[in-house]
Amino acid sequence: MDDETYAEQLRLMEYIKNFNVHFALLLRRYKRFREINTFGNKDIDVITYLDIIVVQLRAMCIESERNKNNYTVQILLRKVGEELLAKKIDDMLNEEFYEESDLTIRKAIKILADEFICHYDNFDGKNMHRLSLAEILMKQLGNPYQRKNLDYIMKVLIECIGEGLTIKL
Repeated sequence: MDDETYAEQLRLMEYIKNFNVHFALLLRRYKRFREINTFGNKDIDVITYLDIIVVQLRAMCIESERNKNNYTVQILLRKVGEELLAKKIDDMLNEEFYEESDLTIRKAIKILADEFICHYDNFDGKNMHRLSLAEILMKQLGNPYQRKNLDYIMKVLIECIGEGLTIKL
């Protein structure tokens, strides 16, 4: 192995190590959310876990194409040669979030994180309906009876990451 290949392998190992810190934290938070969540539960712990999971999903899966070095799931999978698994995640994120709407899972997560959790957008006047939208999106994510919910999103991520990062002998 030449020096350049070796250096690239070391960079990839460091990337995977850093990514795994974030992914392990997401899994722990998701596990705890599942333990305490019951449909309709408005306990502050449930809301807090859902908020931070949405923020982590935004950070780990929804990134501008121009930021090629951030720790997103898709970038990591592409770095290890798993283009199809990265595409599977992108395809899931591009599915409609609820029936007969143009709102995708990607847009729903981005709206929640960017407008309601990380930033507090102005909801006066003509934008007042956005507050209701946030509530609808959060309810659907936590609703075990909806097909496009947090469990569905996490299932796809966990499967793709598990398959993509498994060492094949």
